[in-house]
Amino acid sequence: MKKEFIQAIQQAPKAVHPEGQLKLVIFDCDGVLVESEHVVGEVLGEEARKYGWNITGPEAHQLFSGVQLVDIEKEIERHVTTPLPLHWRKHTHDKIVQAMYHDIHKMAGVETILQTLKDFGIPYRIGSNSSLEEMDIKFATAKLTHWFEKDRTHSGCDMERPKPFPDLYLYAAEQEGVNPEDCIVIEDSDTGLKAAYDAGMVCILLRDLDKPAPNYKGLIRVQTLDEATNFIKDVLQTQKGVKN
Repeated sequence: MKKEFIQAIQQAPKAVHPEGQLKLVIFDCDGVLVESEHVVGEVLGEEARKYGWNITGPEAHQLFSGVQLVDIEKEIERHVTTPLPLHWRKHTHDKIVQAMYHDIHKMAGVETILQTLKDFGIPYRIGSNSSLEEMDIKFATAKLTHWFEKDRTHSGCDMERPKPFPDLYLYAAEQEGVNPEDCIVIEDSDTGLKAAYDAGMVCILLRDLDKPAPNYKGLIRVQTLDEATNFIKDVLQTQKGVKN
């Protein structure tokens, strides 16, 4: 195991400690399971430009990764001179949903990590600020539907407080019947990272190492899902009572 992983484990919750036991992995959706945020960014960039905020799709992607439409609406209104139309959120949600039928791909290594968890008998769930409708379409377009059960997919839209609050991840753990400190979350956004950290869970951050990240204690940084898979396998193989 890499030296930096060992150092992070020492500061992380017990799910990744040799004397602990990993009981649940929770995946964010966009940027972790499917490549879809570029599509959302283009829609949001187009909407922002329509009302007078001149940002590109990639800039919108960077600004709004992991952020719900209610907060995106407020941010756009901060940069334009008139309020957005009354039904802007529904209109934009519908545009995003339609865009999800095209140009959505599975992340490299996603089926390998899911199969590895199945082989080790480790359950997994999904916790995303995307709506359940959006996730269903994304998984269908990326041909991943067969990996996910509907009652194990959870949306921040159904929470009173979505990410960056920890409620969504705490709910997923509660539904599994496990303690937060026995969970790993795999995230790519600062919003989701804060949610995982405040939930008291280990977070694996999937992001290029040359890109900045918040300095959370115990954060595990990887560049690919294959690295995350190898890290989880190493953890499981060191924990008592867990056998492949």
